[in-house]
Amino acid sequence: MPSPPVAEQSDPDEPSPEQPAPMHDIHPAHHAATTWRDFLIHIATIVLGLLIALGLEQTVERIHENRELNETREALAREQVANDKAWADNEFDWRRTFVELKNNLAVLEYCRRHPGTPQTALPGDLHWTQSPFIWNHAVWDAAQQKGITQRMPLEEANRHLEFYGLMTMMADQSLQTWNAINEAHRFDLLDPDPTHLTGQQLDEVINLTLIALQRHVTLGYSFGRFANERPKRPHTITWDLIDTLRPTAVMLDPKGMAGAHGTTQARLKAANSGPSGNVIDPQALNYGNSEDINK
Repeated sequence: MPSPPVAEQSDPDEPSPEQPAPMHDIHPAHHAATTWRDFLIHIATIVLGLLIALGLEQTVERIHENRELNETREALAREQVANDKAWADNEFDWRRTFVELKNNLAVLEYCRRHPGTPQTALPGDLHWTQSPFIWNHAVWDAAQQKGITQRMPLEEANRHLEFYGLMTMMADQSLQTWNAINEAHRFDLLDPDPTHLTGQQLDEVINLTLIALQRHVTLGYSFGRFANERPKRPHTITWDLIDTLRPTAVMLDPKGMAGAHGTTQARLKAANSGPSGNVIDPQALNYGNSEDINK
């Protein structure tokens, strides 16, 4: 006779198929807003918390920006010290290049006036060296890219902008001088002896050397502008120095040129006449009688 089936014993810890697994309880807020007053207090608390969080975030950001601005100012001061040293080197190089170009003109003019003179008998030899204008601007460039300069007071930002703008212009003028010098002495790629140049070739080299000198003097005027606008900064090249290196006819013969100089000054004065000083007097354009003009 078969035995009755034995019932399987279930694990008491296992949930019964008929009973669902227990779930976490979610309790409502202990003090649910039941009146408008409670509701408004609840909203105000949330808003106040958000404002405090935003205020703290902005405070931290402002502290970071101020620290970054102060660090940038310190870095700009160090960069300025480096530029002061580079400035002295740039002035030294400018004076040397000026003398070299004047020397070259004297030698080339002698070759043109004394054809057939051997190179060893010339009143000097040719030098075509020029050092590029050196300046430091990495800190300033980074400050502009990061927008730090916008946090500076307007006067401070403009002071830096004018300085670095002048440096940029002078670096470009130096490059133009460099290109002109290389153009002037390209003849020595074939033969470095200037006495072997023909008269026409000498004229061309002299003209190119004059162009190089003129561009170099333009750079010198920028040195003078720096000295004029920043008299407390170290400098040795001034507009007065440039005037002595490039004297006018009046400077060379003030007594003999007095009449002609006075006539020109009268015309220049008439260039800004009228009640408001913004009218050109016809007298400023009177360069002689009709017979002289027709000639």
